[in-house]
This record gives sequence, C-alpha cells and structure tokens, in this order.
Amino acid sequence: MKWLALLAVALAAGGGARVDAGQATYGLAAAGGSIWVGGLERDVLRVDPVSGKVLARVTVGPRVFNLAAGGGAVWAVSSFLSTLTRIDVRTGKAAAPLRVGASPYDVEWGFGSAWVSNAGDGTVWRITNGRVVKKLKVGVEPNGITAYRESLWVSDHTLGKLLRVDPRTNRVTGTVALPGADWITGFGGSLYVSQETNVVTRLDAKTLKVLGRAAVCHNPLGSAVVAGRLWVPCIDGNQIDVVDPATMKVVTRKPGGPGPIVVLPAFGHVWVSHSTGNQVWRL
Repeated sequence: MKWLALLAVALAAGGGARVDAGQATYGLAAAGGSIWVGGLERDVLRVDPVSGKVLARVTVGPRVFNLAAGGGAVWAVSSFLSTLTRIDVRTGKAAAPLRVGASPYDVEWGFGSAWVSNAGDGTVWRITNGRVVKKLKVGVEPNGITAYRESLWVSDHTLGKLLRVDPRTNRVTGTVALPGADWITGFGGSLYVSQETNVVTRLDAKTLKVLGRAAVCHNPLGSAVVAGRLWVPCIDGNQIDVVDPATMKVVTRKPGGPGPIVVLPAFGHVWVSHSTGNQVWRL
C-alpha cells in the first residue's frame, strides 16, 4: 500500500518529538486531522500531528483508559467513573457522559456502534445512536476489544480466553484459551493477541487455530502494524519489540520510554503513550 511506503520513508527520515501531556497516558486515536490521547488523570488531549503541540484538553473523568475513533467522534472511557464520553471531532465538544458497566477497560467502534468492555463486571455493552442497546455477559474480566473481519473480538484476562462475538446476533460464537489475554490486533487474515505471559499469539481469524507465537519482553500490550511489522510495546520492559508476522520472530527492539502502553501509526509517524511518564512520543 502507498501509505506503508510513505510511513517507511517518514520513519527513516526521523521527525521524532516528545509531546508533554502533563500526565501519564494510555489510549491513542487518530481522527479529524488530530491525534487524541487519553490521560490517566482526567483529560483527553487533542494533539497537532505536525507540530506535536497540545491543541485542547477535554475533561472526561479520571483514568481515561482507552479511546476509539468512529462515527465522527472519539469515544473515551473513564475507568474510575465507569462512563463513556463522545467527543465530536469537528467541534471538540464532549457530550454528556453515558454510564456503562463497572471499570470499563477498552472501547471500540465497529458495525455502527461503540462497544465497551467492562473489566469489573464481565460485560460488554453496545451503544448505538447514543443509547445502550445490548449488554453481553462474556466472562469475568474482559479487557481488549477489537472489531475485525465481521466479528467483535474480546479478551478475558482472568479466564485466559479470546472470545468471538457476532455483531448481528450479539452472541459469542467461539472461544480459544490464551492465558493473560489482553490487546488484540487484526492484520490480514490473522489476529495477534498480546498476553501478559510475555507472548504474542497469532490466530487464524476464521478457524481460531493458533498459527504461531512470539516470545517478547515483559507484559506486551497495545500493539499495531507498522509498515508490515507488528510493533509491540512492553510496558514492564520499557521497550518496543518489532515482530515479523510471517515468522513470529522479534527482528528488532526499540527503546520504548517509561511504561510504553499503546502504539499508533498515523500521519506518517508512530505515536507511543506511556503509563509511567508524562510524554507521548512521536517516532
């Protein structure tokens, strides 16, 4: 793809920067010509991808764990308040927060809805047109959630499972055992699941068959595909392991900063949030 070639050129040319968030960060999203950053104190930051400057701060509540972009909005969950907030990407204004389940961990946009995994009560909530239309009981501690290849994918960290949900019926249609399952990234016909057992597992998205495993550094989390390679931030190893999806081997390791937690390729750069530092890195 053309954007992959452009990204590779941008990475080779450099252009790194450090964005002072003023707080530790977690979720990242790209929408409306901006980078959006979830702050663990209370804010969602809007960042200019060219200058790296913070353009606005939208207060949504403490511990903004994750963000999702879709439907003309950025969606932010506050784990502390157990709320979901819709931020209009055109105006930058936040709608009234919507109460969701206990301790929301992740949010995803897909199939015309926002989906929230609630780690505190074992549920996934579906929000369509501003209202809750479905509450699914999926396990004990759902963490990562991803919409990919006509399905919704949910990891249950405590049960050690990956679950497949059919968005047409809102029912679980398949599971596979993956101890410490957390972040889920789709690429091609596969899913790549970060596990707190210091492993990333590759699965066939149709059959759920395990296709390979990569041994990575301590506690891999919010991975992303960058120029055909899987970049895996290892929060407890302070590094980013770059994995070849074909061989599931780590081909290089990059300094990740303090507690790197999410990787996002956008606007010709790679952005990294940090759970134990106050800066977002632009690589």
